[in-house]
Amino acid sequence: MGKLIVELPNEVHRELKKKAADRHKTIKDIITCLVGNYLHTEERQEAVIKKTSLCGKWSDEKTADEIIRDIKTHRRWFAKERN
Repeated sequence: MGKLIVELPNEVHRELKKKAADRHKTIKDIITCLVGNYLHTEERQEAVIKKTSLCGKWSDEKTADEIIRDIKTHRRWFAKERN
């Protein structure tokens, strides 16, 4: 098993120690879980995307302003129906 030494600001260490105690866990348990989550975040996101099809990656040649303008242009029907 590898070892890692991390220097934390005193305030961060105090808060981490309090949260660990409140949850009846060790600081090691919390840090191990955080690092594991960090390492597998992208894999989990891709799995959710495949399962739900609700979100995903998107590339477009338009700028953000052009995309926003396009969205607003196509949503005018909503404003007209509310009047």
